[in-house]
Amino acid sequence: MVEFAFDIKHLFPQSIIRVQAHSLSPKVAPCRPYPHTNRGQPTRSSCRLSEILNVMGKLSADAQGLRHAVTSADKLAPDQVVYLMADKAAGHWEITGLLKVGTKDLFVFDQGGCYRRFNQTPAILDFYVHESRQRCGQGKLLFEWMLEKQGWSPQKCSVDRPSNKMLAFMAKHYDLVRTIPQGNNFVLYEGFFDDPITTSKSASGLQATGSIRNQSQGHYKRQEHEQAQVGHGHANRNTVQNDANSGPFRKDQKAVSGTSLYRRRWNSPLTLASMQ
Repeated sequence: MVEFAFDIKHLFPQSIIRVQAHSLSPKVAPCRPYPHTNRGQPTRSSCRLSEILNVMGKLSADAQGLRHAVTSADKLAPDQVVYLMADKAAGHWEITGLLKVGTKDLFVFDQGGCYRRFNQTPAILDFYVHESRQRCGQGKLLFEWMLEKQGWSPQKCSVDRPSNKMLAFMAKHYDLVRTIPQGNNFVLYEGFFDDPITTSKSASGLQATGSIRNQSQGHYKRQEHEQAQVGHGHANRNTVQNDANSGPFRKDQKAVSGTSLYRRRWNSPLTLASMQ
C-alpha cells in the first residue's frame, strides 16, 4: 500500500475513482509540498491527485522495469482516464492500485495478415496493483470497474507493452491467451476482429470499393441522362415499348416521368445481373 503525508479519505467517496486531465491542477500553478498552507487551509484536491498519479506512476514503472514512468500528471492526455483504487484495510485510507486507459488510432495486422487501420481503439496503457494487494482479487476488481465504466470488453482492448504479469492476468481472468502478432508495441488478442468495432478496411479493399463506386456512379449518371430524355419526349415511346418487350424489362415496367419506380427496377441487382 502507498501512504501519503495527507489524508486521502475525502478524495475517495468510493474505493475506485476516475481521474482525468481536467480534474488535475494547472501546470502553471505548482502545488505546495505540504498538506496544509501557512494559513492552515488544505491544499486543493487537484494538487493531491497530481501527486498521487506521479508517485503511483513511478512505482508502476519500477515494477515493470521501465526507465520512465508511463503515468504522470503532466503526461495525462485529455482523452485518457486513470482509475485509482484505495482501501482502509490498515485502518486508514491508502492507495492500492492504478489503471490508465485511453484510445489509440492503430495500424494493425488481422488474422489474415491484412494491414488495417482502427480508429479510437480501446487501449490499456498502464496497470499496477501494489505488491501487498496482488493475488487477492484487487486487480480483477479494478479492471472490471474500468470495463463497465468505459463500456469495453476484454477481447477488444489493445495492451501497450504488456508485462509478463499483465499477460498472465489476461489469461487467468479472461481466457485470453492467443495473441495476433503486430509490428508495434501493442498486443491484440484473438477475438479483436470479431464483430468489427470500426468500419475501417484493408488498403486493397478500399481501392476495390472506390473502383466499384466510380463505375456505379458513371452508370447511374448515364441512366439519369437517358431517363431525362424519355421524360421530356426526346425518346421514341414505341421504341421504349419494343425494348421493354424484348430486353431485360418486363411489360409491366413503364417509363413514368417524375417518379423513381423506373429507376429502381433498372438499378436493382437482379436486373443488372440479367444484363451481363
